[in-house]
Amino acid sequence: MAAPASATPVSVNWSCQGTIFGISQTSSMSTSVTGTAPGSTTSGSAVAITLTPGASSVPSSASGFTVTNISNLKMTFPTPANSTLVSATASGGSVAGTVSTSGGNVVLTVPGPIAGGTSFTPPAVTINVTAGTPGTPITSKYAGTSYSNPGMTMTTKVAIVGNVATACYPSPSPTLTTTTVS
Repeated sequence: MAAPASATPVSVNWSCQGTIFGISQTSSMSTSVTGTAPGSTTSGSAVAITLTPGASSVPSSASGFTVTNISNLKMTFPTPANSTLVSATASGGSVAGTVSTSGGNVVLTVPGPIAGGTSFTPPAVTINVTAGTPGTPITSKYAGTSYSNPGMTMTTKVAIVGNVATACYPSPSPTLTTTTVS
């Protein structure tokens, strides 16, 4: 396996929608993630891709209401293009998290709660794959294309209002890592 490609933080812009009692409110936020993966590999080889989210902040208020906390934060990554998923793990971060795989996706879950007005860093996710077809790169990114097909979900507890189901998708969804397959 080749040496890791240069790891540079990638900014991810999210379009989010919180819904309670059938009423929806939209917002946006920005996060970052640093992806590391080999610059090149050969077909059939084992490849480890690590996605390390940057620090994030839980807002102290939303639409004039006090945010008590967020919980059940889930970040979803599809199996990287041109690869076969082998396993995934979570490590580090300032909050505890677990990784599961389902339906071709890797899901990082941070149960929380994480208090409003505080900063936190989700755990890094290492996705182990087998390289696919030569000539087609292995690429990784966040899942999600709409509020009904999100790449990130959470429950936002808002004072007076209660628990708000929040769904976000990357808009646009940037490539986080690229590995050339020969």
